[in-house]
Amino acid sequence: MRRPFLKHPLLFSGMVLLAAFLASSCAVPLSPSPTPQPPSPTPTPTLTPTPTPTAAPTPSPTPTPELSIDVTPGPYAVVDVATDDVLNVRAQAGVSHPIVGTIPPYGMDVDVTGSGREVDGAVWVPIQYEDVAGWVNSNYLARQVGSVSDEVALRAAQIIMALKDEDLATLASLVHPDQGVRFSPYTYLRGEDLVFSAERIQEILADETVYTWGSFDGTGEPIQLTFREYYDRFMYDVDFARPHVVGFSETIGMGNTINNIAEVYAQATTIEYHLEGFDPQFVGLDWRSLRLVLEEKEGIWYLVAVVHDEWTI
Repeated sequence: MRRPFLKHPLLFSGMVLLAAFLASSCAVPLSPSPTPQPPSPTPTPTLTPTPTPTAAPTPSPTPTPELSIDVTPGPYAVVDVATDDVLNVRAQAGVSHPIVGTIPPYGMDVDVTGSGREVDGAVWVPIQYEDVAGWVNSNYLARQVGSVSDEVALRAAQIIMALKDEDLATLASLVHPDQGVRFSPYTYLRGEDLVFSAERIQEILADETVYTWGSFDGTGEPIQLTFREYYDRFMYDVDFARPHVVGFSETIGMGNTINNIAEVYAQATTIEYHLEGFDPQFVGLDWRSLRLVLEEKEGIWYLVAVVHDEWTI
């Protein structure tokens, strides 16, 4: 009987060794595994700051050139200044400039020496008053016609400011102590005009009595008003303390009504506060005047009449 080939011990051992040799000689060497490296850190994103826009510098405003304003030549009088105050004269046009002098509230013969300048809505004019030169607000000047003494000008200023302020106590102190004061709605004085004493004047604004003051021009209807109503219509219907023209012993406003003041008050002095008109469509026919008639008694000037005037037909 034939033995199986693989059962020979020596032969089996040799074959095992041969197989091991061949396995070792034919194997492909493996590359060594790389050492793991820690991951590179992801860089934190850096915010690039947004540049702040630089504002363009604001250009300095170009100064508005001062306007030169023509002023009517001639002497001027101070108006609308309280009698315990003065009109300031400044080094240049405008209240920001220093005061270089003053003019009394009854000042006359103020000479305007050049063109005006508008500053903050007011027209300032260069002036010469006695030895004072500078600039004043033209709102406090009115063209002057004629002339009177300082005493008369001061008394007129006191009266017109009392009327403006409705200060009838002060007005009463300026009324003639003997004659009282006459009120006339138009410039022609009549025997029927109402006359009130100084004592009566003090409280008359509160009087509700309806008086007849004359007749309306044009219609002839009677003027029947309380003193308060008359005051608003025929005494201070416009701002007479700030007139365009002041007439010192001179007549400014002239209509169709006869002015007989000089006949009735031959020894009196009249000061007229005149406004030349308001609405251009009337071309000056809507002018107004208030005339203060003064008489002297023992060296003191007193009010004897308040005469309203306007254009009449």
